[in-house]
Amino acid sequence: MATPKDTASDDNLDVASDKERRSQEVDIEKDGLQDDLERQASEPPYSVFSKGMKTWIIFLVSISALISPFGASMFLPALNVLSDVLDITPTQIAQAIAPAFLGTLSDNSGRRLTFIICFIIYSIGNIGLALQTNYIALLILRMVQAVGGTAAIALTMAVVADISTSAERGTYMGYAQAGVLMGPAFGPTIGGLLAQYLGWRSIFWFLAIFSGVLLVLFVFLFPETCRKVVGNGSIPPQGVNRSVISCIQARKLAKLSPDEVTPKPEKKKVAWPNPLATFRILAEKESGILLLYNGLFFTGMMVTVSAIPELFYAAYGLNELHVGLCYISNGVASLIASLTMGRVVDWNFRRYAKAVGMTISKGKQQDLSNFPIERVRLQILIPCHIIGMFGLIIFGWTLKFRTHIAGPEVALFIMGFGVTGAFNITNGLLIDLHRDKPAAATAAVNFARCLMSAGGTAAIIPMCHAMNPGWAFTFIALIMAVLLIVVFWVMKNGMKWRQELAEKRRLKSEEQEKRVTQEENTT
Repeated sequence: MATPKDTASDDNLDVASDKERRSQEVDIEKDGLQDDLERQASEPPYSVFSKGMKTWIIFLVSISALISPFGASMFLPALNVLSDVLDITPTQIAQAIAPAFLGTLSDNSGRRLTFIICFIIYSIGNIGLALQTNYIALLILRMVQAVGGTAAIALTMAVVADISTSAERGTYMGYAQAGVLMGPAFGPTIGGLLAQYLGWRSIFWFLAIFSGVLLVLFVFLFPETCRKVVGNGSIPPQGVNRSVISCIQARKLAKLSPDEVTPKPEKKKVAWPNPLATFRILAEKESGILLLYNGLFFTGMMVTVSAIPELFYAAYGLNELHVGLCYISNGVASLIASLTMGRVVDWNFRRYAKAVGMTISKGKQQDLSNFPIERVRLQILIPCHIIGMFGLIIFGWTLKFRTHIAGPEVALFIMGFGVTGAFNITNGLLIDLHRDKPAAATAAVNFARCLMSAGGTAAIIPMCHAMNPGWAFTFIALIMAVLLIVVFWVMKNGMKWRQELAEKRRLKSEEQEKRVTQEENTT
């Protein structure tokens, strides 16, 4: 029979063994964490570009992204004059299709070459528009202009993916898209001034000069960033991918490390544009749902800005210059949303990573295979979605009752902030899902956005006439409310869909390898 003394002794042994076991578990966790940190420390940085160089790159692509919204918005104040000259719908179809070709070209052959091609096409289109009077020629040249301008936006987002990790991409994306969003803010004002005092042709001369300056800057001062061409920036670019600034950087690296052997790029065949890469993204379950959401939601803002000239002229009798000034509130709100919400997105990424125990090493790309990136991004999107929806309703009813012009201007600010915030977040999420082909992913965004916007802009004025502006924009807001279901659906199932697609690709790759091995054995 055990005595109380023996029982106490056994209890002490159990406590001691529990403490020892917990101590061993802690040591194992520390060893595992240390192994993770050592593994991440041994990995090369995601990008070797310095912070200053990254700032310069983002500045250049942000300015380059202005050409598309400038081209689309500068003649909006003169749209009542040009309505019989510049057909919007064919232009938007060109905007939808062009990035599918040029975006995939840049993913394979480099960003510099594709940027240069875009600026040349854009300059030719604008010079032709400034000189032509024939309707058919004007329509074709407007489509040429749209081809060069829209593809530049896809390239801008691709460059951001080249040099930034998922943990910092929100901030960089915000800075890069600042240029895209300054266009709607100030493009109509500049266009209104030019149209009022120099005539509508001066708008296209301005755009031709602007794109010519960008062409010179990118030829000499923009380094290649495409990861298939220069890796993380450590592989020296060759031929057309090499700029003056790349030569300076190579010489500087050679002086700092004269004995270090620089890696040589692999010899590759010229990769021709392949739009199928973009259309495959459209066919993927998760990406297709996100693109449908993105296109429909952004159409709400596009139909609003396209309707401003006619609605504001009918309600307030504004001329071209005053109509141009009315776009500033929407553009400024979009700019603020882009610069602020990107930081919020990165903050939420760090917060969630800490909660699940994922280590974030500065400059190193995280493994997102088992990380719910969809939930992390879309949590920030929900309030933006609701804000944009209410801004749209307020805009319609203030115009219906013809309140003071401050009413629709405040509504444009609210809508611009909400819609832009949501649009940028889904753009970033799609790039996270397709880090190996970011330009093709952004091209898919443009494809969905432009085709849906083409239908929306064609329908909004007849809707306003039939239903009045209040009910027309309320109807669009109700469609946006239904789209919230899509957001929660992706938040719940997105990671599972992504993992299923990755497994499907892995099995397909293994089957191809087996087939190749069998063919080699038979020969």
